[in-house]
Amino acid sequence: MNYTLPFTYNGDTITVFLYGAPVTIDSTHPSFDAIFNILRDGITTPEQCEEVERLISIKRTIEKAVEGQSFGKVTVGNDAVLYNGVVINTYLTQRMLAILAAGLSIAPWAKFMEKLYQNPSKTAVDELFLWLDKAGMPITDDGNFLAYKKVREDYRSYHTGVTGEVWNYPGSTVEMPRFEVDDNRNKTCSAGLHFCSWHYLPSYHGNSGKVVLVSINPADVVSIPSDYDNSKGRTAKYVVVGEIPEDRVTHAFSGSPIWDGEYAFDSNTGWDF
Repeated sequence: MNYTLPFTYNGDTITVFLYGAPVTIDSTHPSFDAIFNILRDGITTPEQCEEVERLISIKRTIEKAVEGQSFGKVTVGNDAVLYNGVVINTYLTQRMLAILAAGLSIAPWAKFMEKLYQNPSKTAVDELFLWLDKAGMPITDDGNFLAYKKVREDYRSYHTGVTGEVWNYPGSTVEMPRFEVDDNRNKTCSAGLHFCSWHYLPSYHGNSGKVVLVSINPADVVSIPSDYDNSKGRTAKYVVVGEIPEDRVTHAFSGSPIWDGEYAFDSNTGWDF
């Protein structure tokens, strides 16, 4: 017996007639390619018909599970993200809706936005997600984000803070008063607990030290310095998640900086990267 599912295809959309009713999906559907391949190769069994129906339903099932969910003051709908009841249209929320449309969990990004909007710095709110997106750094399940830091062999920061040595042992929490962190992004090397992207690592003490992974609450970020292609940041607090094995981060010790420039550290301010 020949089993068929009538459908139309125009390159960006597929309309499948399930039980006689048209259901249209576009190329943002997470199973678009899989559905196209089944229909292109031809359906010969009832199981294939059921598989197409299942694949089509995935996106809407996810949307219904998430739609209207609240994460603090952040509410995620099918076609909008709201903060405190107001629709927010930013690069971050556009990316969140694209992630939802792709069938991925939106919860980490919603938690990230909730924490980010608790940050008193408008500059940090406006620029942090762009930094993350460009740096390719992930957001964790709790809404924090990960970044890197170069430290000495004994886990001390390369520069001392106002209260003395700054230690970065795996598992430790490092923090300083927020008002002591320089919020002027045009002052490139200044007071603050610094973090950076993967690609910036060789630009700082390129042939020595260790690389640690840090978890940062977006509410604690103070500024994204404008130098070095916006590849580093200053925060008031982070948690040292662990150390990256040297054989996994060999580029960080190449001694070949990606960006040129002078490192102008002011010993009077302390608390530098």
